[in-house]
Amino acid sequence: MTETVVVQVPEIGEAVGFYQALGLALEELLPKEALLAPKEGPLLLLRPGAGGVEAGPPRPRPEGEGFARLRVEEGRLIFLVESLEHEKVRLSKYGLPFQEAPGQLLLFDPGGNPVLVREG
Repeated sequence: MTETVVVQVPEIGEAVGFYQALGLALEELLPKEALLAPKEGPLLLLRPGAGGVEAGPPRPRPEGEGFARLRVEEGRLIFLVESLEHEKVRLSKYGLPFQEAPGQLLLFDPGGNPVLVREG
């Protein structure tokens, strides 16, 4: 069984696109939830809601995986990348706005949840 993080978002489809752009693979899409898998780290379970991140129930690890490495710190999703410079270019191509801070990028998902991107 694999750790799961539940992320509440107002609209599942829009959030799926956001997290796929960050490198997660869509494994399951239902009317009221979507399961996405990183290369490394917890599974991401999107559910309808006003926003928020919390621990979810353990689930079997799906066969597919994205290219992202994901972890959770203090209720925030953190994506680990090889190069912030490369990631800035990639995110810009997807049209995802971000703010730069020393050593990291800050984005907000469609539910307003903060998402950090760091080298690591």
